[in-house]
Amino acid sequence: MKIGYACVPLTIDARTSRRLIIKNFNYDNFFVITKANLTDLRLILEHNIKNNIFMFRISSDIIPLGSHEINDIQWQEIFKYELEDTGKFIRENNIRVSMHPGQYTVLNSNSEEVVAKSIKDIEYHTLFLDSLKVDFTNKIVLHIGGVYGDKESAIERFILNFKRLSPQAQKRLIIENDDKSYTVKDVLSISKVLDIPVVFDNLHHLLNSETSENLESILKEVALTWKELDGPMKLHYSDSSGSKRAGAHSKFVFTKNFIPYLNEVKDFDPDIMLEVKDKDISAIKCIQFTSKVQKIHTLYDMWAKYKYLVMEKDYKLYKQCSNMVKSKCTLTVFYEFIDEVLSLPLNEKNFINTAYHIWGYFKNVATPSERKKFDFYINNKELNEKFKQFLKKLACKYNVEYLLNSYYFLY
Repeated sequence: MKIGYACVPLTIDARTSRRLIIKNFNYDNFFVITKANLTDLRLILEHNIKNNIFMFRISSDIIPLGSHEINDIQWQEIFKYELEDTGKFIRENNIRVSMHPGQYTVLNSNSEEVVAKSIKDIEYHTLFLDSLKVDFTNKIVLHIGGVYGDKESAIERFILNFKRLSPQAQKRLIIENDDKSYTVKDVLSISKVLDIPVVFDNLHHLLNSETSENLESILKEVALTWKELDGPMKLHYSDSSGSKRAGAHSKFVFTKNFIPYLNEVKDFDPDIMLEVKDKDISAIKCIQFTSKVQKIHTLYDMWAKYKYLVMEKDYKLYKQCSNMVKSKCTLTVFYEFIDEVLSLPLNEKNFINTAYHIWGYFKNVATPSERKKFDFYINNKELNEKFKQFLKKLACKYNVEYLLNSYYFLY
């Protein structure tokens, strides 16, 4: 079983989503941005391997304006070495990658213009994965699209337009249930016609379902859509953010929710893509507490990363967690505690107290203007992201690795 995340790691400074707007499109700009994206893709994959993450969703923006008509650059030839070398790294390390076209790629649209652009976009994603020379276990995930007042006709359009895709694209494409229009039953019925795999999304199913079947029964049906050529069944997992917008993903994976979910799905030996805002942090967490081998140094290392986040929520809880770590609690117990703490609201007194602890790393070397700015934030109680980013800049300037390796600036 592989556990992965989507697109942008938070714990390293690397990304594959640099974009280029149409008015600035030219060969030089395109080359620089694409080169940077591909370089960072390799850095991200290497980072993932170090953290036992063997599943990753590549951003659709990795090739700027990849499917736009303005882009007639033969990027697959220009960057042939980089693409094939990264693909070799993926194969040698048994990494599974995927891509997920955005909301404007709608194969069942009632507009032929939209359909044509959607087909072109899917073919671009296919070309990118083909250029890596990775096999067909590396997929392109797509939602069915809109209903347009007639779901039956919309489904028929999806089926007809799917057949307009190249054979390569058809082998790459997998379809997912969504949170509003197409239930897992709908997607399974389309899968039977097209003979392509289904991705089951637990949060979407919670919000949009017409069946009372339990998870095991649903996954038995979903598993049948996956053939040997497609690789292990792929699942999407997320918790609800609890916000007003239904379907919004949570900041992090809740350990107490993920463990029972894992117990329900483990017999299917699926690969699980976490759709969560803290990206690789949750992936690292889930991989760690589900590992059969639990090492005590891992607990100490993770406490060093989370300690100031706990302190800024509640100093008493900070002391409690410190004692838990000293007594060598399990990673599961540790992460359940961390999840509860991170869910607490802002506490002004503890936030300021923690900021003073962070300031202590550079108060003796800070310039007068930096001291003045720190005092401004404290005195005006500007307890926000800007304050934290100011402290992060100081940590970078004065090269305080302990802080830079922590998660304090990431939440």
